[in-house]
This record gives sequence, C-alpha cells and structure tokens, in this order.
Amino acid sequence: MSKNSINLYKKQKCSFPGQRHNENVILVLRKHKLTLLPYAIQLFIFLLFPFLFYIFIIPTILPVFLEHPYNKVFILFYIIYYGLIWIIAFVIWVDYYLDIWIVTNQRLLDIEQIGFFNRVVSELDLKKIQDITSSVHGLFPTMFGFGNIKIQTASEENKFELKSIPHPITTRRKIIELYTQAKENDKFIFRDRDE
Repeated sequence: MSKNSINLYKKQKCSFPGQRHNENVILVLRKHKLTLLPYAIQLFIFLLFPFLFYIFIIPTILPVFLEHPYNKVFILFYIIYYGLIWIIAFVIWVDYYLDIWIVTNQRLLDIEQIGFFNRVVSELDLKKIQDITSSVHGLFPTMFGFGNIKIQTASEENKFELKSIPHPITTRRKIIELYTQAKENDKFIFRDRDE
C-alpha cells in the first residue's frame, strides 16, 4: 500500500467511554477532508467581501469613512466581521472533527456532533445488520474515493448512514467480515451453553 492510503485492516490502538471488556476498536472513520472544500470556498468569498466593499463601495457611496475619525468605525467593522468568520470556521471544523463512526468487533457507534452543546450517540450491534450498501456518486467522490454506506437493521427506523467516508467499498467489506465473525462467535457461545 502507498504511504498516503489508509490501511483498514490494521488494529487501531484507541479506546472510548463505554467500551466493553472484550471489545476492540477496528476502524475510526470521519468524513473525507474534501467535504470541507465547499465551506472553505464560501469562507474565502466572505473574507474578500470587506476588501471589495472598501475598494468599490466606500469611495463612491460613503467617502466620509475614508477620513480620520470615521475610518476607525470601518476598522472596528473589520475586526468584528473577521472574528465572526473565525467563529464560523471553528464551528465547521468542530462539526467535522467530532462526527465520528467507530467500528469495533462487536458494534458500530455513530457519534454526531450538532453545534457545540449537542451530541447524539447511536449504536448498532453488528449481529443485527441485515443489509449493508455502499455507494459512490459524482465526479469528485469517484476521483477521490469517498462515498456513503447505508446499514439496514431489522427495524425500519434504525438505518445507519455513514456519509462521505473514505474507501466506502473496502469499509463495507470490513464491516461484513466483522459481522460474519460476530455471528460465528455468537453461534460458538450458544453451542457451549447447550452442552
């Protein structure tokens, strides 16, 4: 494998709160970094707005803000505006970084951060998986290798969706492999109890 590729088959040495006794973390997944590109483009456009405003609007419509006592107001506007841009960029990064999917040898955890003070954690026992589908749609996801995985359980409401993750096909295969191992371990445990 190349240096930049992700090795999905190496064991992750990490833990999380609520981890069970014999539970090993296999995969820790986040959205692909390219999903941040639309936000970066929007923030860059918003960063240019005050410069364009100062170059084109102020000299023609509000030339008084170029003079000494009033230019301080425009500097104050700059500081507040750029402070808000940094806060928005930080919120976007926190939302990206804290949205995590953890795949262990027993279950799948979906940790979704919504804003700063709202976190939703869902879990799915691997033995309850009924259908798992991976999909890659579009030019950029195909070129850069990211897509979605949908996991269906017995109930209609419990549908897990891993959105914009890197290597969705390889990840789906690994989850299927873990599902098979969990089923085999479950059969072995029940066989021991019956004997």
